[in-house]
Amino acid sequence: MFISSYFNRDFSALGTFDAVMDTDSHYFINITRLKDASTFEFKESYNKVNSYFKNIAILLDNAENKSESDRFYREALKRFDFPEVNGINLGFSTTKYGAAFGTVLSKKIIGDAYDIIKKGIKDPEIFHLVGLFEDNVGPDRLSDMFATIIKDDIYAYTKRINEEIGITPDNFPNETFKNGVVHNSYKNCDLLLLPKEILHELPIARCWDDIDRVMSENKAIRDEINQMVGSGWREYSSCQKKAFLKHYIFEDPDKCQRLLESYRMSHEDECDWEADLGYVAAYIFKDIKKMGFDFLQHSNNLKEVTSQDAIKYISNIFKDWVENNKGWSVILDASDSKREKIVQRLLHLSAKEYIKLNNLDLTFESDLGRGPVDLKISRGLDKSICEIKLSSNSQFLHGYKKQVEEYGKAENTDSMFYMFVDVGHPKRLKSIQEAYQKDLDSGTRCPTLITIDSTPKNSASVKSTDITKEK
Repeated sequence: MFISSYFNRDFSALGTFDAVMDTDSHYFINITRLKDASTFEFKESYNKVNSYFKNIAILLDNAENKSESDRFYREALKRFDFPEVNGINLGFSTTKYGAAFGTVLSKKIIGDAYDIIKKGIKDPEIFHLVGLFEDNVGPDRLSDMFATIIKDDIYAYTKRINEEIGITPDNFPNETFKNGVVHNSYKNCDLLLLPKEILHELPIARCWDDIDRVMSENKAIRDEINQMVGSGWREYSSCQKKAFLKHYIFEDPDKCQRLLESYRMSHEDECDWEADLGYVAAYIFKDIKKMGFDFLQHSNNLKEVTSQDAIKYISNIFKDWVENNKGWSVILDASDSKREKIVQRLLHLSAKEYIKLNNLDLTFESDLGRGPVDLKISRGLDKSICEIKLSSNSQFLHGYKKQVEEYGKAENTDSMFYMFVDVGHPKRLKSIQEAYQKDLDSGTRCPTLITIDSTPKNSASVKSTDITKEK
């Protein structure tokens, strides 16, 4: 349930992230985006983060040993406490509540930070980069760390946006409010808002275990690694790489300062929301529900349906929605380069519950050696595959004549389908239909052709036909 759908409010002009209320969205507060924030409430947030960690660094610098009996060390450990801020609905959690820093991990980080600071590195940015030298620190934990420090800014922003768009007690008397913030009944916590400009798919790096990508993007680290390790770096495990970075870079004052200087100069472009297929598909699904079509309505718990039956059934549902429920407009609204992926996402949405109830397995872009097939449905040795091509793809005939056959051989199945989505190329539609009819007439082995009309229509009155019916 999107916030905008629940309250029937439009966030598009506000730059506010429209989160899902009942689970976490895979976005994170990006500290480098926070550095360049223009939203009023967050203009000083980056300085707040640095000030907070600077105080911890001062405490560790004054500690005489790594023991909780030392009052400075004990206070630093006490301050390194970052429970998840549930109300922002960000992270990887598949449940209502995610994971934050625990006692064991906090002690490990403070202990390592103590070692680094005692080498003479007292810069607060060390804590921004803790994921580079610490295991089990991912983007969701880092995001929660930053969110805890700037929690007051998040609440101030939420109150202002709620007031501007009318999420108020007067307009929603049945909702529970406290100091201008509404209660999220799905997760039993405050419903907090964030500006899109400070979010990203991941903060700083695509994956904090993907040290190699960090190397490629940070010249300071890359130069040190190349000089000291060279090609042998590739043979290190993720854990070994983090240990190496901690010992040879973060605990070396000169090298660490060069790294931190490079980091301070770095800036991250705002997330390209139009290019993010996960975000686009989620919004498309929201639009689908507005149109009155619920994908879960077709989830009949049929017994022992085959993989072939499943593809036929799911494709018929999808075909009917595209042609008769204005689904074509959803596909055409996506950019040309994203349409094929959008079709895959929509098929996934339409199939997910049906597949689960019928004890089948659904795989997208499965690759057994001859390239990735777009869709595979299976149960043990019972496998069916489906290649998807839009009429805008110049390789549409190659896909039909060659690709599906190769994928069928790789998957060891004769149950093959070819979905041709017409987005406005009538000559190509005619060519693929003629090729299919020719194969049927000659008895040539070929995939079952599924044609879907995704061209603009004046009304939703076109009658859907059974795609499995042969001429």
